[in-house]
Amino acid sequence: MGRRSVEWHDNGALVWTRRLTLIVSGVGLALLGVAVVLWATRTPAEAARGDAGYGLPATFGAVALIVAVAGRISSASALRYRNASLPPVPAPSAVVHHVEARSCSVHRRSGIAYLMMAITGGGLVLAALVNWDTQPRLGSLLELVLAAACAAGCYLAGPAARFVMTPRHLHIDTALHRISVPRHLLGQFSRRGVEVRLDLTNGDHVYFRVDSPLWDLRGGQYRTNGRCQVRTVERIVAMLGEVPPATHTDDAVVTTTRVGMIALAVGAGILPAAAIVLIWRIRWE
Repeated sequence: MGRRSVEWHDNGALVWTRRLTLIVSGVGLALLGVAVVLWATRTPAEAARGDAGYGLPATFGAVALIVAVAGRISSASALRYRNASLPPVPAPSAVVHHVEARSCSVHRRSGIAYLMMAITGGGLVLAALVNWDTQPRLGSLLELVLAAACAAGCYLAGPAARFVMTPRHLHIDTALHRISVPRHLLGQFSRRGVEVRLDLTNGDHVYFRVDSPLWDLRGGQYRTNGRCQVRTVERIVAMLGEVPPATHTDDAVVTTTRVGMIALAVGAGILPAAAIVLIWRIRWE
């Protein structure tokens, strides 16, 4: 039998092979070429109207090219790390401490959160500054308040989560909670979908994310993040060698709330609402 023209990942996502990428990219480039020809040969009347029929092929061509390139990058990463195992947790006696740090940390991979922060928060700040002298001052202030709320929300959905290694614990910080796992209970890491499972030596286990939940706003069932899982666990295991363990540690996993992050979340929700109510009252009184 011949080679299948269409292949699928284990999660049902389309595999962007080199052949498929070249085909779709070629179609996209061809459409962009058509758009350039239509733009170059437009009549003066069409140029004055701003319509020469090149908008549609240009849009479809750009979308096809972006989807093909992004799909190929995603598929190549997924295929490379599809069968990659996560680094094992070494025995305490096998850990060589090259660095004598009191604590080390690594934040959750949050590229999309930073991007959304720049688009939403940065866009609102830019709008407020550009229109500072041409719109009511209250409107600009409201835009700045909304920008701060958007930035806070993106921070909570991204880099607010982190992994902290101390002499006594591995702290798994989510946006609002801290899971403190004693170092002597660390067992092995394994992949569970887009999450990582940490099996403990007492028979319990902990699940945690390694990237932002913003990736999953549209479901995320076709998403893979093998590279992120491997790199994050590599860093966690490396931190075992950077922070020497304490002689005495706790015996139980403890979950606590992160008061500062909860205050930030509450403020991000209340501040814009309060600003809207205040501006409405000032405007209509």
